[in-house]
Amino acid sequence: MAMKTVWFDFENTRDTPVELVMEPWGMPYTVQPGGRLDIACEGPEEGELHVERHAKGHVTLFAWAGATYRVLEGGKEVDANDLPVPGMPPGVSAKRMVETLFGSFEQRRAMRDEPED
Repeated sequence: MAMKTVWFDFENTRDTPVELVMEPWGMPYTVQPGGRLDIACEGPEEGELHVERHAKGHVTLFAWAGATYRVLEGGKEVDANDLPVPGMPPGVSAKRMVETLFGSFEQRRAMRDEPED
């Protein structure tokens, strides 16, 4: 099976921190103002990385079936997840799976213990 790597390079140009979440793992990363994270997702060639930008400084990345990821900061690996996204039925994306199991972005944010800004 042919594999590919998709890069998502994120630089926070805001005055406040931005939360970047890797799904379906649910791993949050905080990017401080002026900070940068480079995400490398690797998986089967037929998959795609889906990016959603939300209000109040939140970005969600949804990897595809069979993909894993690495997080780099300043060119150095700071985190990685070698557990691949599980296979899904035809037509079901990681985004759809997460939202079916855990609700929309707004519902997931509302379940957190953190106070809203």
